[in-house]
Amino acid sequence: MSVPEEVKRVSRSPARNCRGSRGWSRRCRGASSGRLLRLLTAAALGISPLVPSRLSAEPLEGCSGSSRVKVTGDDMRVELRRADGGVIAVEVVGEPDASAVLFCHGLADSRLAAYGFAGAAHALGLRFIAPDRPGIGGTDACRLSRVVDWAAEVGLVLDALDVGSVALLGVSGGGAFAAACASELPDRVRSLLLIAPLGPPAWPTGGMAAGQRAALQIARHAPAFGGWFLGSLATLARRAPGLFLRLAASEMPASDRRALARSDARAAFLTNYLRAFQRGSGGVGQDLRVLTRPWGFDLESIRVPTSIHHGDADTTVPLQHARRFAAAIPGARLHIHPGQGHFSILTAPEQTLATLAA
Repeated sequence: MSVPEEVKRVSRSPARNCRGSRGWSRRCRGASSGRLLRLLTAAALGISPLVPSRLSAEPLEGCSGSSRVKVTGDDMRVELRRADGGVIAVEVVGEPDASAVLFCHGLADSRLAAYGFAGAAHALGLRFIAPDRPGIGGTDACRLSRVVDWAAEVGLVLDALDVGSVALLGVSGGGAFAAACASELPDRVRSLLLIAPLGPPAWPTGGMAAGQRAALQIARHAPAFGGWFLGSLATLARRAPGLFLRLAASEMPASDRRALARSDARAAFLTNYLRAFQRGSGGVGQDLRVLTRPWGFDLESIRVPTSIHHGDADTTVPLQHARRFAAAIPGARLHIHPGQGHFSILTAPEQTLATLAA
């Protein structure tokens, strides 16, 4: 499997990166409380507070056809250019010329998360197409007013890469965006797979860690505080990654802590999180803004074959969210994984992804 250089750099970081930022450690200890710890943990897992957006008001107009491509083994890093000059960053991972899967990354995550599925993609004969959403990672900002607007951007990516049809995979906060594509692009979507999908804020929060619930409330009601909070957390992750990871693990179930005990998993977790804020916090803020407002489509409108997988020990997104997705999408099949959490469910993805290869 080809691993991006960003992950290699984090995994090779010396121990001083984990404990060398004493000033930050002292400040965090001095201000520590159970509530602050939970808030930090929640945002570290991707349920990040809403931040004031500084996004361009330019509408999405289409790709001009120009692109820049970097090839590493079987994998490609593609920069597509919109008609307005903005860049859409796309990672292509897996078997060349194989059946295509459009991957929608989670909240406070990036296209690089697709490398977590690279082994399964090669084993199953799949090709993952993973774009960063607007303002996140390598993609320039453009305004999304609703979740459903993401489907238009995906259509542009598929056109530019000359891809006719795809299976869709949405993980965590990316589930709503994948569902939007299934609703709006039915002629181009073969199937939909959702893993631990996050639903609207009105859905039940029973079983969700206290920090997650608090962060969602911040996202809905206190965007000004969210801007400071999210910026501080990203700085903490850069300066004191060891402390950041300990805070992130503090509310995880045992299965998730075991999944992140491996050095490569910790490196990928940090890399993906930091890459999400490569262009500032406006892109993640936009994700939260559209996710906490009406999505612009009905789950009941989805007509493609749909599978939903969720761990019953997940404290980041409650199992009840998966149940509601399954109840709303006609014919959807729900698979519950006993003892699995939000991250551990992704550690052996071949069986979960098998439906995409069908």
